[in-house]
Amino acid sequence: MLTLARIEEFFWARPIPPGALAAILGGIVLLSWYLYRRPWGLPLWLRVSLAASRIIILALVVATLLEPTAVVRESKTVLRSLPILLDRSASMSMVDQRKAAPDLAEAAVALGLMTPEEAKDPENAVLTLGAAERQTIANASRFDLATRFLTGPGQPVLASLEDSLDLSYLSFGKTHRLITQSQSLTDNALESIKPEASETAIMTSLESVANSSGIPLAGIVLLSDGMENQSSRRSQDILRELGARNIPVHTIPIGLAEPDDVSIRSIVMQEVAFSGDRVPVRVQIQSHGYERRTAGLSVELNGRSVSRRQIRLTGGLQFEDIDFRVDLYEKGAARIKVSIEPFDDEISTANNEVERGIRVVNEKINVLYIEGNARWEYRYLHAILKRDPRIKATFINSSVGPEIARNSPEHIERFPSKREEAFQYDLVILGDVDSAFFTPEELGLLEELIRDRGGSLLMLCGPMHSPISYADTPVATMLPVRFQADEKWEEVSASVYPVLTPEGRNSMVMTLENERAENDHLWSRAAPLDQLPPLLEAKQGATVLAALSDRNAGPQRYPLVAWQRYGTGKCLSIASDRLWRLRFKTGDKYHWRVWSQCIQFLTLSRLMGEHKRIRLETDRSIYPLGDQCRLYAHVLDNDFQPSTQQRFDVIVTGVDDSSLRQTITLRPDQAHPGLFEGYFSPPGSGRFRIEANEDDREVSNTTEFQVAEVRREFNDPKMQRETLERISALTGGTSLAMSDLPRFPELLNREPVTLEFRSERPLWDHGLIAFLFIALLGAEWILRRKHDLP
Repeated sequence: MLTLARIEEFFWARPIPPGALAAILGGIVLLSWYLYRRPWGLPLWLRVSLAASRIIILALVVATLLEPTAVVRESKTVLRSLPILLDRSASMSMVDQRKAAPDLAEAAVALGLMTPEEAKDPENAVLTLGAAERQTIANASRFDLATRFLTGPGQPVLASLEDSLDLSYLSFGKTHRLITQSQSLTDNALESIKPEASETAIMTSLESVANSSGIPLAGIVLLSDGMENQSSRRSQDILRELGARNIPVHTIPIGLAEPDDVSIRSIVMQEVAFSGDRVPVRVQIQSHGYERRTAGLSVELNGRSVSRRQIRLTGGLQFEDIDFRVDLYEKGAARIKVSIEPFDDEISTANNEVERGIRVVNEKINVLYIEGNARWEYRYLHAILKRDPRIKATFINSSVGPEIARNSPEHIERFPSKREEAFQYDLVILGDVDSAFFTPEELGLLEELIRDRGGSLLMLCGPMHSPISYADTPVATMLPVRFQADEKWEEVSASVYPVLTPEGRNSMVMTLENERAENDHLWSRAAPLDQLPPLLEAKQGATVLAALSDRNAGPQRYPLVAWQRYGTGKCLSIASDRLWRLRFKTGDKYHWRVWSQCIQFLTLSRLMGEHKRIRLETDRSIYPLGDQCRLYAHVLDNDFQPSTQQRFDVIVTGVDDSSLRQTITLRPDQAHPGLFEGYFSPPGSGRFRIEANEDDREVSNTTEFQVAEVRREFNDPKMQRETLERISALTGGTSLAMSDLPRFPELLNREPVTLEFRSERPLWDHGLIAFLFIALLGAEWILRRKHDLP
């Protein structure tokens, strides 16, 4: 390292006006002249020497008090830095079963069992490997290959860079840390490094390493399998910035892009089920290396096996269906685990199972359907409600006399006038019935059921009376849409069909098939709509689930299907009575599904106790171990108005561990009156229940959530070659196989770099100043003593 320095500027750190400084120096000179103006029998040279010494000493004192400072510019010629990053995440502990000759040759080069030159002809080179060498390759993990390569075959190449680059070795998982600053890596330095990091943060580690060095980098060497599970939103920006700064990242991929593995990628399953239901589960399976072999697919409910079937693996992505019966008779959350039987030589078995939560309801839904027009939608819906074992349906037909109510236990004559009878219903379906059919007291009870008791209202619009006859009634207030009372229904073109909004695509109500394109196509078949009511717009705060194909953009989109909360309940409006067109060529399949899902959506919150004044919930049903659980409480006072209290305490107990009981204080969200939130840090995995404190328990629901150990590092065992190549491409680096390392030095910029530093250096506290001050004082004292001067 060569260093050159030059002074650019001089200044006083504690400056005073130039006139004052001149006056002080002049005073020092005059004082010294005054003291030594008389000869006193002394020779001239001595008087001059003493006066000069006194002037210099006093000038040094003044200068020291003013703190003279110099601005120095230094030039240093240094070696460029080359950090070598080693992935120590848990995925690097996986052992790849290498079968292809190029993969075997690559591992043999890393372990020092084969030279890079021999690996250029892998087909012949692998024939020279003995049984012991093959076993060594078979037992080596990805981390073993990387470390053995750095301490063995790769060491001579890296050693050749010692004279021209400053090498350092670091490991990274979620964060990076230094292994050694020396030019060579030894086995002793690696003893404490284990592939156990629970997350991989490649991008943030690259950024941190690039910014932590004050010396320009020749590049960064990255040895990794490329699995990034702590992605940064700035990933693309980080890589482009490294490229702009001429910091190329040279990647060395470790692992196999297609290892032998079977994994469950995802499952599609309903979130709520009734006791005794059969719940279908669609399982997405990814496999490689086990084509045409069979494996057991099973479902566990709270740790008990409830379903199992054999499947044949086809390789690649495949979908399999399995169902199970909910044989639980206690309301609450349950744990579902779907797993596929692992093979002995799979690279990872952690991805062979997926856990989900399901909420179990153990009581029937009480539905009251009021209709005045025997239209087709009524006939089909009547049949659906009667045959669904989860529903207890009661009917009111306003267009017939009281005889049907006297002769059928399923029918009643009017809306109940007694509160206890009216409030037993979870859902009221209001069809094409005239508002004059109800008394003001009955409509008041209906509103109270929705607003205060958590019931739900569904209006199935009809051309004769609904919704136009309900202007100026509580029903108009509850509906999520605004309408014109004095207008008739409008004719609709046969080419117009329902279109789902973004909210509709994410809603359980409108999901007929899981594939978006297929789901959209099914809804387009619910046409022609013939005629529609004169709806103006959705109310503020309402959610539109479906609009029309000719008016589905902008703020005035037609609210074909919309819903909103009203008090503690829900209100939904369906503007068309042509949903029965979904039966075309499919029978009950989709028509039944949309009505079933609609009824569940409207009633399950009440059945689960969430209609109470205090509603407890979490933002997720399953949390990975190590994450904080976010708890919410929606609190209404005795008048069903948002609570203004300063805190709300909830109690978290362990379902699996009865000894766990912890009080969590929730704080108010200032932006949402009545909403309180807080966090719970679970001590381990398992099921947990949230309850209100003792004073509020009768007016509050309870809810459960699960905490599971999620091993993200093993979910996808593939070496992400495309990710590593993209990192190299965007930064101007190269992706190298281990056998390519001999050509690595020619890829690096090994020219030393000259750095310039500008710094301020104080002169007043320099040792030379102190020496001069003491020397002058000493010389003056000696002379004065020698000549007997006072």
